[in-house]
Amino acid sequence: MKRIVGMLSAGMCALGLLADGGFSVTAGKSTLLVGTNGLSLTPSVAACPASQATGEPFWALLLEPHAVPAVHGQGVVITDAQQGAPRWEKLPDGVRLVYDTLTDGGRVFKIGLTLEIRGSGDAFTMTGSVTNAAHGWLLTGFTGPVLNGIATDLSRTPALLPEGFGKRINRVPAPDEKQREWQRLGNNYEASVVYPGVRGTMQWFALAGREGGLYVGSHDPLHRAKQLSLRYDPSLKRFGMAVRHDFFCRSGESVALAPVVVQPYAGSWHAAARLYRTWFDSVRKLRDVPAWTRDTSGWLLCILKQQNGEIMWPYTSLDKLCDVADARGLDILGLFGWAHGGHDHLYPDYIPCPEMGGVEALKKGLKEAKRRGKRTIIYANGQLQEREATEFWRTVGKDIAITRRDGTTYQHTYHKYRNIPVYRFDLGCLYAQAWYDRMLSLAIQANELGADGILYDQLGMMAPMACYGEGHGHPVPSMAHEVERPVFLKRIADHMRQINPDFIVMTEGLHDCALDAISMFHGCTLGTYRTSASEMLVRLRASRVADPFPELFRTVFPEVMSTIRVPAPMMDRDMVNYTCVYGMRYEIESRYGPDVTYLREDRVPESDDYVHVVNKPDVAMMRATPPVEAARYLKEAIDFQRKNVAFFWHGRFVDSQGFTLTGKDLVAKGFTAGDRFGVVIWNPLQNVTPFTLEVPGYALESASEPGRERVDPLAPMAASTVRLLRWKITSTSPKP
Repeated sequence: MKRIVGMLSAGMCALGLLADGGFSVTAGKSTLLVGTNGLSLTPSVAACPASQATGEPFWALLLEPHAVPAVHGQGVVITDAQQGAPRWEKLPDGVRLVYDTLTDGGRVFKIGLTLEIRGSGDAFTMTGSVTNAAHGWLLTGFTGPVLNGIATDLSRTPALLPEGFGKRINRVPAPDEKQREWQRLGNNYEASVVYPGVRGTMQWFALAGREGGLYVGSHDPLHRAKQLSLRYDPSLKRFGMAVRHDFFCRSGESVALAPVVVQPYAGSWHAAARLYRTWFDSVRKLRDVPAWTRDTSGWLLCILKQQNGEIMWPYTSLDKLCDVADARGLDILGLFGWAHGGHDHLYPDYIPCPEMGGVEALKKGLKEAKRRGKRTIIYANGQLQEREATEFWRTVGKDIAITRRDGTTYQHTYHKYRNIPVYRFDLGCLYAQAWYDRMLSLAIQANELGADGILYDQLGMMAPMACYGEGHGHPVPSMAHEVERPVFLKRIADHMRQINPDFIVMTEGLHDCALDAISMFHGCTLGTYRTSASEMLVRLRASRVADPFPELFRTVFPEVMSTIRVPAPMMDRDMVNYTCVYGMRYEIESRYGPDVTYLREDRVPESDDYVHVVNKPDVAMMRATPPVEAARYLKEAIDFQRKNVAFFWHGRFVDSQGFTLTGKDLVAKGFTAGDRFGVVIWNPLQNVTPFTLEVPGYALESASEPGRERVDPLAPMAASTVRLLRWKITSTSPKP
């Protein structure tokens, strides 16, 4: 294709006009072609997959009739392929495309679209805006940019998606393979994450080879709702990458589109992680957490009173919970089911339970826990309100519930026992002042009772959803659990800091837009669930369609603290080692009556002991290790981390950067700490495994293992063990 407009000087962005009416924009030595057949990317990095236009649209706009209720099947998809040539304007660093009206191939809509594609450094950025002057039509989203025709092999260049702590897509699905990682998209497949929420925790993803890859990130400081999609066309054997922006734009309104950055990079995927973190640091700061939080090992999550009314740990027994935590090295008591309704019942009314001892007994118990050196976190669900059963719902809550277009509410059910009724909950809209006031009052109550923090359950879990409720404080409709959620959490966290600087706010799940409010997360997401040695070996071999990849979030945000998730009153040795090597915080859970006897009497339950429980703990795991042995090893591992706090809890997780390990089926992670470097190795095998380890620029000092103060650093690793090798810098060397 002949270029008509000459290029600018080398090293700067340049714009070229193509013979087919398209454009080329350069950034560094990479070129992005914007033509009638879509986008094509010619990267400057040899290891970065190229994108070739396939004739498919590179943007799409979604709209539907603005009628209530919605008319099924009346949604419209408008794409660039249906439009005539846009007006274009040359920018100093790229091009602006202007569509004054849009068509679906038949009708013309008074909808204006402006797109700007700019080059800077090695990156291309697409931004824009949409203006809706089409009476009776509601714009509901924009997809773009869409890169298609990417020829790559996932076995050599896997896709990294920010689901939970991270997911690695290793291959495409076989035609007859049952799996859930890839969903059908017409004749093609799609693997996607929805941000922000537990299924989409960051706004970027990548195709990541050993020596380079392709980074696609939405650099949206408002953290608006979006979907990041990896696509696969089995007929062409080509991949695609797309970003869909979800929003509502009513007639007479305009919406600015979130910037999307496309950037080839050289080196390992950690270079892409640094791109995102550099941008994140330019728009948002992580919360400065109290020192006690930084030094915590994890928690004993304890349900005091269950959904069926069974009292398992009255307030007068909190000293016994301290004994349990002491025996295992845990620093925090997470008090769930502490109120009169028990766990998952009568929310959001949280009244100290007279049957468990009342207000004074609770205050006394919390005071005793603090005397024993334990921190306490009080539970509150951040969104649930039980229908019909609570005074709050009857008087206020039903009017501020997140509402669908047809006027019904989103409802959740949590049924813990088969022999009790199913309780139904509406979701409180976070835009509503009344919901904020109730949640803030619960934090103030927790502080006044003597707790050290509050957990707002589920507020790190939910993906954005549409709310059509009137009188909530937002336009109708609006995306809920989106831009208002981080504001909601930060307002509470900042308010509580003024009252008590040591008081923290936690939530369940994970996503990065809450990092300026949340001091620690209750891990309930991909990468935090129980991991066995056999599971870890499968991950190392990358033979499945997809694997958890907790390295992703841990590398981007090494300061972020999260517990793992083990809904049982013990952790087996494999899970203790996994938690240790990834630098996460520990957890055990006392949820049901048999869990109490396990913890207090070392009696291992049978499955039948949980006869009415819907979701039983992993009894087989509990029976595989004697209770005394499980408690001993957990405490040894925590004591081991506490003695090496500079690495595990104060250091920076750097994954596999900065060292070279040889050794079959070993897991090794690095931690920096000033002029020291620590490498933690886990041998998940059942046999002794030799290894070699090199850390350029550092001298080996010493090594230790849980229960063993000093070991031969380079001796073969015993089965099912972890070891920390400590190194000291000796010369200037590249930092991980």
